[in-house]
Formats: sequence, structure tokens, C-alpha cells
Amino acid sequence: MPKRFMGIRLLLVFVGINLAMILTLVTSLTSTHPWLARVLPGHFDSGSDFSGYWVFFALVLLVDALTVFIAGLALMLPAMLEGTPVDERRLTRHLVDRAGMSEEAKEAIFVALREEAVNAHYQVFVGRAILFADALFLMGAFFSVVLTFARAAPDGHMFLKPGVAVAMTEKGVPCSTHGLPVRNKDVRGREIAAYTVDQVLAAVALNAPAIYGVRFAPVVKNAGTPVFTHFVFAFRTLLGFTLVLLIISFLRRPQRPKREKKTIESVEAKLEETKS
Repeated sequence: MPKRFMGIRLLLVFVGINLAMILTLVTSLTSTHPWLARVLPGHFDSGSDFSGYWVFFALVLLVDALTVFIAGLALMLPAMLEGTPVDERRLTRHLVDRAGMSEEAKEAIFVALREEAVNAHYQVFVGRAILFADALFLMGAFFSVVLTFARAAPDGHMFLKPGVAVAMTEKGVPCSTHGLPVRNKDVRGREIAAYTVDQVLAAVALNAPAIYGVRFAPVVKNAGTPVFTHFVFAFRTLLGFTLVLLIISFLRRPQRPKREKKTIESVEAKLEETKS
């Protein structure tokens, strides 16, 4: 029952956040001058250009991805921090011939710990599935935010064309290079998709692709845009943290007990058989 209540609470939080975002959009649409235009780039007036609203919808996806990430943590971390449940065979050795304890008390302890192990295993399994799905969701949200911001600010320079020579040696070899700013409207969607893949690989492989010169996108981030730089850094950090949590969940996952129901008498009998 507590697990059901936890799932309901997380669902209510998710619905509440989306409801707040929808109300924000409605208030902007019904106002004489859309106030979202003061905080977001793009056009919000009536017409054929709705780039500002596309930015807003991309941010909604990003907020939803962060909400799902928090939900996965809320399910998985408590079960992982509680530690591994006591092994059944070891527990039985401690309870056998324990004076002052009735068989009913021993059995109650045994069954309670088994139920705790099952619940912990279930929480870690569900939390891991949520975090894995959220990692894919977060990648899509990152691509959507970058693409919509680039379209909403077509004259901005979020990207650079790397490797433009600025000086040459006597033998015609470039001695220094830098990036050439590219206007946002000249960056195609597939280039932003390739850039998203580069950031995912950098987060998963600890920036190894950049160290070895592996890059899929023909553009790189413009360090002169601090907001975009902070956003990329936050995306890499969150995705890398999610990967670490998934790895730890496999290493420290509680073992699920076998399906057949054991009793303390059956385990005692099995121990006697092994001794004989």
C-alpha cells in the first residue's frame, strides 16, 4: 500500500507541474501582450511564426524529463541506501536453536525480511526502468530545446564551424585555428541532432570522443554564449549521473528471493541434509 501511495504522489506531482505550465501558457495567450515574449526568444504574436511557443513546448518537455528523473530517484535511492537484505540461509543459522524465541516469532521474522527483500527488488527495478526511459526522454528534450532556440533566434550564434585557419607557417601548415561563428538559421536540424549525439557520447564516455577527435556534428558549441554553455554542461552532468546510478543499481541491487515460498522449517531441514 505505501508503494501505491508513493506512485500516486509522484503522478500527482507530474500532473501538477504540467498543469502549472499549461496555465502559464493560457495566461500568456489571453493577455493583450504575451508576457512570455519578455523571457523567451521568438515570436508570440498571431501569424505564421510561432517560434516562441515552440520554445515554450520544448521547455515543457525538459521540465517533464527532470520531473521523471526525480521520480526515478525517489523510487530507487531508498531501496539502494537500505543495503542488501539479510541472506535467508544466514538468517536461519542465527534463528536455529535460539532460546527464548517461539517458532511463530522466528517464522514472522523470516517472512517479514523476505517481503522486504521483494519490495526492495521491485523498487530498484522500477526506478531503474524509469531512469533508463528518462535518459532517452532527456536526449529528446535536449534536442528540442536546442533546435527551437536556434529557430527562435535565427541571427544568434550558438554554434561554430571548427578548424578555420587564421595563420600559416612557411610550409603552408596552419599554426593556429579557431571556430567561425555560424548563424542559427544556417544550422540544419540534422546537424543539431548530430551535435546531440556528440554530447551524449561525451557524457557517457567521459569526454573520450573529444579527446580522440571523434565528432559527428560539423559544428561545435560557441563558448561566447554562456547560457547555452551552462545548459550543455547541465545536460552532460545529469546524463552522466544517470548512467552512474544505473551502473550502481546493477552492482548493489537487492537479490530477489526465489518464487517458491520457504518456511524456516524447510530451510532447517535443508541445513540438516547438508550436514548429514
